[in-house]
Amino acid sequence: AAAAETTVTSNALAARELEWAVNPPCLLEEHRKANGSIIRTRFPPEPNGYLHIGHAKSMDFNFSLAFEKLGVAPENRRTIFRYDDTNPEAETEEYIDSLRRDLEWLGWTPERTTYSSDNFQALYDLAV
Repeated sequence: AAAAETTVTSNALAARELEWAVNPPCLLEEHRKANGSIIRTRFPPEPNGYLHIGHAKSMDFNFSLAFEKLGVAPENRRTIFRYDDTNPEAETEEYIDSLRRDLEWLGWTPERTTYSSDNFQALYDLAV
């Protein structure tokens, strides 16, 4: 049996490049000016239930492993805790509070907490 072919990349988290998703140099420069050497990830749970092992795995990736794989210095690591509150019929304050408490209990400290719903009007305005 033939051995599986392995592709090596210099970027541990690289994916295939999509031509339509490549940022122009001017936008990349604006991003560098605004962020410097800071690298951000985000953890976006939907507040429709309690924390489970899948959430814990995602938290570890977004608060730690992604930065380690990319070689980001600890002082340049930031994670945004974003509630993906896009389904109001399934979400409650009980779950929002529970996720926040569990995040703290597990020892993760986000840079800031946001809600997807905070952007609904701006996204709507862009769409129409």
